[in-house]
Amino acid sequence: MSSGMSRRGFLASFTTVAGGLVAGELRAAAPPKETGLSSEGLLVGRPGFQPRTVMPLPYQELPGFLSRAQLEAHHAEYVRDVERLKEAERGLQEASPDTGRYGELRRAQVAAANGVLLHELYFGNLAPAKVDVPRYIEAHLREHMGSMETWASDFTRCALAAKAWAVLVYDPYDDRWHNVVMESNDSGIWVGANPLVVCDVADHALAKDYPRREEYVGKLIDRIDWNEVAKRYKAVDRM
Repeated sequence: MSSGMSRRGFLASFTTVAGGLVAGELRAAAPPKETGLSSEGLLVGRPGFQPRTVMPLPYQELPGFLSRAQLEAHHAEYVRDVERLKEAERGLQEASPDTGRYGELRRAQVAAANGVLLHELYFGNLAPAKVDVPRYIEAHLREHMGSMETWASDFTRCALAAKAWAVLVYDPYDDRWHNVVMESNDSGIWVGANPLVVCDVADHALAKDYPRREEYVGKLIDRIDWNEVAKRYKAVDRM
């Protein structure tokens, strides 16, 4: 250090230079790219409302559980949710909707968007045959919910009590799993939670195959794709 520079001046100069280097490094670094599927409404580098696509059924029929006719009718209801979402978002792009209309469109958007996502998660967590629970999921299920039997019993109670959906969710804020009852697409939501298992209990999900909801719910629990559930949890587990 030269005799003409004080210690405080040297430190100030060093901080300025170091800060410049760090800032330069930050400027040089490429921003992370957004990733996602067009069916999820995510397109790289395009702000605003994104074009929605319809997810095809993973299985046209689930023998011993859901018939082709039932799945086709249910998928048609999901397609209607996609159209409702498109309609709401087209309305929101209008130049200046009046206050009442704007609020109505925003509420319709949330209900339709939730319906689209919940249906996609529902169809995606159904398996054509019984799937063994991976050890990874079994350990977490035991930690958060007790035994598989305990969880299944409570989830069944949720599914029989709900008007629309029963959902096993993971809440990263309290780092716990919870069973949730949803009365509609936009009622009963656990804010911040991530769906792991989704069960649609509306009439359009089961009425063609099951006169009683109890039988449908029991068979659904035996047809959960636990490998898909494991993927969902690994993607959001804060640990």
